[in-house]
Amino acid sequence: MGETPLQMTERLYGKLQRRRQEARKWSDAYEGKRPLLFASPEFSTQTGGLFDGFSDNWCSVVPDATVERLMPLGFRLEDGSLDQAAGKAWRRSECDVEVGLALLEALITGRSYALVWDSGNGS
Repeated sequence: MGETPLQMTERLYGKLQRRRQEARKWSDAYEGKRPLLFASPEFSTQTGGLFDGFSDNWCSVVPDATVERLMPLGFRLEDGSLDQAAGKAWRRSECDVEVGLALLEALITGRSYALVWDSGNGS
C-alpha cells in the first residue's frame, strides 16, 4: 500500500526541515548577514572600529548576474520535438514571469520548489 497524502506531506516536510539550516546559511550569505571576515584586528584598530558593523556583500552578485541571463525557452519531448502544450501551460500559468524567483532560490540554496496541479479545465 502506498503513502497516504498525510504521510507524504509529513515525509516531505521532514526533508525540508533537515535542509533548513543549510539553506539558511546560504540565504544569509546572499543577504549579507555575514561578518567581515577579511578585516584583520590591526585593520580594526587602525580604523577605530569604524567598519566593525560593515560588510560589502559580493555574495549576491554571482546569482543575481546569472539569473538575469537564464530563461527557459521551451520544453522538449524525448524525441527532441517541442512540447507545445507544455509551453502554453507554462505561459498561461505565468511561470515565465515567476521563474526568476525559482531560479534565484536554486542558485542561492541549491534547491527550489514549485507547486503544480491539474486545474481540471482541460485547456
